[in-house]
Amino acid sequence: MRIPYLLSAATGLAACSNDVLGANGIPSRTLSLNVGQTLELTLQTIGPGEYASPPSISSTSVRFLDVMLVTPAVPAGVTQRFRFQAESPGRSIIMFQHSGQASDPGGGPHRPRHR
Repeated sequence: MRIPYLLSAATGLAACSNDVLGANGIPSRTLSLNVGQTLELTLQTIGPGEYASPPSISSTSVRFLDVMLVTPAVPAGVTQRFRFQAESPGRSIIMFQHSGQASDPGGGPHRPRHR
């Protein structure tokens, strides 16, 4: 069973920034990024499976950089840190697909928002 995890990101032209914005994969969360800013999004799996890499991104305003496993590992399941770069003004929807059924305790797709 594949479980989608949706995230939207809005980027603005404010001052260019190299600051890193970190967030956990919490549903219904809104974040804003400045062009040039990096987003680190940490997603925890409960049970088997992991989030597929790269996630699909709806526009070129946000670019996927990489994903890494977060250590130390925890018994509950895999923790992954996805990194993105704000490339241009606009809005992007980032969709994560999960390979296991146990990662969705809420029973449906999550829609955290980045602004």
